[in-house]
Amino acid sequence: MSLSHQLCHQFLGNPEQIACIDHDADGGVRRVLSRGQLANAAHVLADYLQAELRSDFVAPRPVVGIVIRNSINWLIADLACLFSNLTSLPLPQAFTRAQAEHLAAKCDFFLVDEAGEATLEQRWGLQTSAARKLRVDQMAPAPGAMPASPQLAPDGSWICKIIHTSGTTSRPKGVCLSENALAATLRSLHEALPAGCHHRYLSLVPLSLLLEQITALYMPLLSGGTVHFLPETVPLLGEPGGSADRMIDWLMNVRPGACTVPPMVVNRLLTRLEQGEAELANYLRADDAPHVTCGGAAVSAEVLARLAALGVEIFQGYGLSENASVVSVNTRAANRHGSVGRPLPHVQLRIADDGGIQIRSASQFSHYSGEDPSACAHTADGWLDTGDLGNLDEDGYLFISGRKKNVICLPNGRNVSPEQVELELRQLDGIHDAVVFLDNEDGLVALLHTGEVSDTAPWLGWMADNLSDIERPARLWLLPRGNELLTRLYTVTGRPQRGDIAQAYAARRDIFSINEEHNHEYGRLVAV
Repeated sequence: MSLSHQLCHQFLGNPEQIACIDHDADGGVRRVLSRGQLANAAHVLADYLQAELRSDFVAPRPVVGIVIRNSINWLIADLACLFSNLTSLPLPQAFTRAQAEHLAAKCDFFLVDEAGEATLEQRWGLQTSAARKLRVDQMAPAPGAMPASPQLAPDGSWICKIIHTSGTTSRPKGVCLSENALAATLRSLHEALPAGCHHRYLSLVPLSLLLEQITALYMPLLSGGTVHFLPETVPLLGEPGGSADRMIDWLMNVRPGACTVPPMVVNRLLTRLEQGEAELANYLRADDAPHVTCGGAAVSAEVLARLAALGVEIFQGYGLSENASVVSVNTRAANRHGSVGRPLPHVQLRIADDGGIQIRSASQFSHYSGEDPSACAHTADGWLDTGDLGNLDEDGYLFISGRKKNVICLPNGRNVSPEQVELELRQLDGIHDAVVFLDNEDGLVALLHTGEVSDTAPWLGWMADNLSDIERPARLWLLPRGNELLTRLYTVTGRPQRGDIAQAYAARRDIFSINEEHNHEYGRLVAV
């Protein structure tokens, strides 16, 4: 049964059950839809899209751009595209104009809300005619009766989504995924994760990311759960102003049964628990404690062990859009600190001679919508080379060591995997993120995204004791939280743009003053 059919079956089976909730700034409910109401709204929009875009079914399948904040409206737009068999392309509202132009050029039509329309036309300068867009937040209420036989594709082989993924240029490549690929990942996750944990889910990350669509939308809807959305005034993780502490506060307010968070939230959870927050500890240690999965970057085994000593388990996972988001994940039934878990049931995984991670599965993408040097390639025998480095232990747990393209070749012929050094640096108090790169003049440099720093001596002492001469940076480039330059050096998914960081450092090298006592717009440089 295709994903569309599964969703319709769920909606028809329990139309009175609450499907989704928009919260207001006070923590209350601003809008709520039952499963029947959600299905009605999605089918009304699907009928409109069919009439506007699919009058000629011989023509290539139209692409619908979604520029809507996480909300019930985003969910309606996404389901409408599925139900009308149209390809959706979610555009991150944090994109630059150049990035947006590249992806928007692929769109035949746009679904927007008020903020999305302003982003599309004012910030990105992409003027669209009234015939090429629709304000979903201005749609008339859906009729009361669900359609008896919704128009769905006969099978799931069609391309239902194009997902942006970070590349080596400002022109993000699009990963084209079939409905069958999404369904394969969802089936495996349903099998691997605890039953019922998605009965209540809080969306914390922009829905332009495929992982958030998988975990925050489809998993709850397919398992009888309810999706909760943050107020419009609360920045999401990965957006400017997004706060780990605020997200934790919202977790305490909604009490979801599962959530997926980046490492910054895990680190703050540890800090707050060690500071003695009893209510937070009770929530995370209860018999029905939430299944908290961490993805996007590594969390150190030490942090996970300290949390476990407090009675709190965090489960790391690994994936990529080219495999419909998830490759492997730790769970309550099988968890090994430091690993990213065992491959999902439908995924085969092997380690190549060069340490590269290669996979084969039913959830692999169909093709790219553009070209990029960072694109994943297939081996001669049909396995997908992910570009990541790692190893499998004797029990089948996967450990990630870095990216092939990120390995730094030092002038002395030695190699350094920057991800390993960065993982250790992130554990130091006051360091939110670290990026290690090679500068032609200064050697190994670590960009540190920091809080307010008055004394770097503890960091320098730790590095002297714990990093080898090969791994230890010669310079620390400190950029405090809120520095505008940070927004240009990271992708919208929170990943460092390593080439841009190295170039930005080289362009500013002569401006820095070693051990300067105050931060300016270019940050501060410290000799190690």
